[in-house]
Amino acid sequence: MSLQYISGKDLVKSVKAGCIKLNHNREKVNLLNVFPVPDGDTGTNMYLTILAAVKEGENNQDKPLGKVAKAMSSGSLMGARGNSGVILSQIFRGIAKVLDGKEQADALIFSQALKTGSETAYKAVMKPVEGTILTVIREIARASEMEAKKNNDLTAVLLAGINAGHITLQKTPNMLPVLKEAGVVDAGGQGLLYFMEGMLEIIAGENEIKLQEYRERAFTDETKRQTEITSLDFQYCTEVLVKGEKLDSDKIREELSSLGDSLLVVGEEEIIKVHVHSNHPGQVLETCQKWGSLSDIKINNMLEEVHEQLLIRGENENREEEHAKKIGLVAVGVGQGVIDILKSLGVDVVVEGGQTMNPSTEELLTASNKIDAKGIIILPNNSNVIMAAEQAARLSERKIEVVKTKSVMQAITALISYDPEGDLEEVAASMLEEIKNVRYGEVTYAVRDSAVNGLKIQTGDVLGIISGEITLTCQSNEEAVIQLLQKMADDSTELITLFYGEGTTEEEAHRIIEKVKELYPEVEVELHYGGQPHYSFLLAAE
Repeated sequence: MSLQYISGKDLVKSVKAGCIKLNHNREKVNLLNVFPVPDGDTGTNMYLTILAAVKEGENNQDKPLGKVAKAMSSGSLMGARGNSGVILSQIFRGIAKVLDGKEQADALIFSQALKTGSETAYKAVMKPVEGTILTVIREIARASEMEAKKNNDLTAVLLAGINAGHITLQKTPNMLPVLKEAGVVDAGGQGLLYFMEGMLEIIAGENEIKLQEYRERAFTDETKRQTEITSLDFQYCTEVLVKGEKLDSDKIREELSSLGDSLLVVGEEEIIKVHVHSNHPGQVLETCQKWGSLSDIKINNMLEEVHEQLLIRGENENREEEHAKKIGLVAVGVGQGVIDILKSLGVDVVVEGGQTMNPSTEELLTASNKIDAKGIIILPNNSNVIMAAEQAARLSERKIEVVKTKSVMQAITALISYDPEGDLEEVAASMLEEIKNVRYGEVTYAVRDSAVNGLKIQTGDVLGIISGEITLTCQSNEEAVIQLLQKMADDSTELITLFYGEGTTEEEAHRIIEKVKELYPEVEVELHYGGQPHYSFLLAAE
């Protein structure tokens, strides 16, 4: 492999190697979770996100670099899991912007791609926090660009960036007090460095490694099948030349991005070529026409189901699509009891995941597409799933509202306001308002010694969590439940709900619920089997 230029095949090989190295070290990354609970999944989320990028890269590796980068960006976007995965997908997206239209790239261009990747990731986060993967990629990009300006050698450039990344990673505890208290560095930043070290090794001359040997068992044939089906969600290949003055390809690309995938916008200020796979070619042409005159229009029905002339006229836009109901529901949940309760409350599709496995953007989008409804509400039920849900909403052809639930207990309360025939935005706002009436807690155990929120935690301690924050340590589940309720419940509390997990016996659960009823005789108390892993109890006080 050339040390001065990187081609499409080179990019696939290096990202493969980076993915493999991250896979070898992902449990180390998982253990860097600030909270010492048994569901640290940053490394797994990053690995599966990059794995999705590699799959698309392998399918396009014989194409020019720009098209390979675009394919990998699309793969990472659809495969993004958790906050770290979504941020990674935005880094890939920024890299693809710079490499767009290029056959190959030298060290300087590649360093500029890293810089744009960093900038794109920062823009994607509403409130960027320093001391995270964002800081690490920014410093990697900065050092890489400085080296590239004096040395056109990809190995040297990546080495300089990785070195700066390690220095920055060691500083992250001083940037984020919660990291310092827990005695860890940022997990996302560490995962990024493992990935980039793998890239460097292959660029420096390592033999190509077969990714298939390292694929996770969880990446099942069914997941592959869903990925292949999703790639055909957009049926019509639309191409057009736009002629005008001072055409802005970035703005045109931004306007078209929500209309389909495989988007390519290239050209000059006077003429731009647009290529996109979309279900609404009429909207594509109308959007392009705002910028200038159109020529060389080509619309191809890739599934050969609708006449070409019908598509050109955009007739599907002139008739109201009929649906079984106005609003459908997608929720994230894990544990058979939790899933059954969510469905009994009106949820159409439950995407299995949450604490131990954050679902991808693609899984949430696929679940939404299964529902025969005009609009969709997604309940992520985990703070680490919210960004992927929002990304799915941006990619969907239909209107999707994300009600930012951080726990299934919040979702159950929010569902009080669900009206399948109501106005989408009003129903979502009402559900969000309901969440304010509930406090939620969790009981789990510590997987390592740590210090969080002033608490000294030892391996095996029972932990009590309120609204995502570890607030107490105990020696038993009963003690944790009682102490949590003492903090969560007050004179206005009318209902206390407990879900017991897969590792908790029915006898223990009933013993604890009887104790709760004794302590809160005026409050309605409910107990349900949740079956959730790792968490002995989920609690809510309304």
